[in-house]
Amino acid sequence: MKNNPITINDIAKVLGISKSTVSRALKNHPDISQATKDAVNGVSKSLKYIPNTVAASFRNKKTKTIGLIVPQISYFFFPSVVRGIEEIVHNRGYNLLILQSNESYEREIENLNILIANNVEGVLASVSLETKKFDHFQHIVDIELPIVFFDRVVNDMNVDTVLVDDVTGSFKAMNHLLDAGRKRVAICVGNLNLLISRNRLQGYKTALIQKGIPIDEELIISCETPEETEQEVLRLLSEKNAPDSIFAISDLTMTGVMKAIFRRNLKVPEDISVIGFCEEPFRSMYNPPLSAIEPMGFEIGKKATELLFERLDGSVTLNSEPRVIYLESNLIKGGSI
Repeated sequence: MKNNPITINDIAKVLGISKSTVSRALKNHPDISQATKDAVNGVSKSLKYIPNTVAASFRNKKTKTIGLIVPQISYFFFPSVVRGIEEIVHNRGYNLLILQSNESYEREIENLNILIANNVEGVLASVSLETKKFDHFQHIVDIELPIVFFDRVVNDMNVDTVLVDDVTGSFKAMNHLLDAGRKRVAICVGNLNLLISRNRLQGYKTALIQKGIPIDEELIISCETPEETEQEVLRLLSEKNAPDSIFAISDLTMTGVMKAIFRRNLKVPEDISVIGFCEEPFRSMYNPPLSAIEPMGFEIGKKATELLFERLDGSVTLNSEPRVIYLESNLIKGGSI
């Protein structure tokens, strides 16, 4: 129970009474005995119950606040997303409350409870690496608080989502490498628990298959941090049949890739080629600038926020079918191939 948002139903189950009795006790209704009120209040405090004041906020006054949960604001991608979100939020006269999960499932649950307690009118969220259960997000849906997922999304939940067309973007990156004559392309896919990692791996494999190049599973490495990526790439580069190019699916993994290349004193692109999903200014930090697929962070932020406001202003009702928006990303040709 501690890992999920506490509801009136949880309190009712502990005490063996009805939800309506719990609700009236919490509202200090005169028909409820003081003993029952004390029991309800005691259990609610022990369970750290946060009252759902969102509905009352909608009825009585608008808080003009949108809640945002991101894994980490330090990544190059997420600051771009925040800029896109903030542009729309500001133009609509709203405020933005930004919280970080720091890739923690527990922290993500705390963040959602904080947003509920602050009566945000809507939520924008990108899921942490640790998150594999989604009851806390389902609670947001159940209380009819509009939510839009972006980039790292939850499958099988009836809410709006905004993504880059990762399969096509990865396919473009691979074709750029293969058309340049590269044959042994390693890929750093990140955490395969994430849909974006699986989709980008799919694009990688599809490009190889269409070119008639066998898929070598040894060239597929799953790394979550720059440090892990650096060590795995160093291992690949030390092997007899080393890769001639490396595809990194994020700024984080590209950081590890480039550290490993520099430690081996390899020149880009003379000794090895690289490409990745990289935001500006990250891709221009290197010499030569990196060839990259645009992650479209700013555009994702804007589109996700536009979808949220369509729910808030009633142009799209809360019970309408969820929308899944795929943004097409561009290939930026640098000097790393």
